[in-house]
Amino acid sequence: MANGIGWYVSGEVGYQWLGTTDAFYGVAGAIVGGGVVPAAFAAGIPLPSYATWNAGIGFTYKAVTLDLRYSDTNLSALNCYAFTSDPGATVGAIGSTINPGAFNSNWCGATFIAKLSFDTTLAALK
Repeated sequence: MANGIGWYVSGEVGYQWLGTTDAFYGVAGAIVGGGVVPAAFAAGIPLPSYATWNAGIGFTYKAVTLDLRYSDTNLSALNCYAFTSDPGATVGAIGSTINPGAFNSNWCGATFIAKLSFDTTLAALK
């Protein structure tokens, strides 16, 4: 690192296997929120598994780092709403088991991230 200047390239890939909710929420004939839970959910509700990834490049100067990153997932907008309850979600055409109202959220989609950080340890400030 000449003159305190440096750079790096980084990335990561992840996969979430979520399985099924507990049967507690899907007991056939149970009254939940004023309605009766269908027998189809007696064994729980299957949750979607999904992949996520990001790639970025960073630039450093002494104790300052600028990280520029692109991140994405294959989680659908329909399933994103089921996990986040995004208050700004829009209504789509077709619902799913975990999102029967067909709300769609863009909170889980592709995004560009820029982060400026400062290392305040004594070693970095020298």
